[in-house]
Amino acid sequence: MNFKDFLMKEYKIGEKSAEDYVGRLNGMEAKGIYRGEKTVSYSMKAAIEREYPKSKHHYLLTMDRYMRYKQKRAED
Repeated sequence: MNFKDFLMKEYKIGEKSAEDYVGRLNGMEAKGIYRGEKTVSYSMKAAIEREYPKSKHHYLLTMDRYMRYKQKRAED
């Protein structure tokens, strides 16, 4: 199961909303904010708040849900 499918199933969100999460994650990867860490570090949180001040909540929520997705995949 990919991240988008996980979001739709686990959080009961629509496809467009799930695609928004994936887009935010891809953007953070492209900017070097997220580089495969297993947890959200203080420096990552600070970088998100600095880069996305008006929508930091959405980006932090994206990282939280992505970490849960990775954890669930490791358990399966």
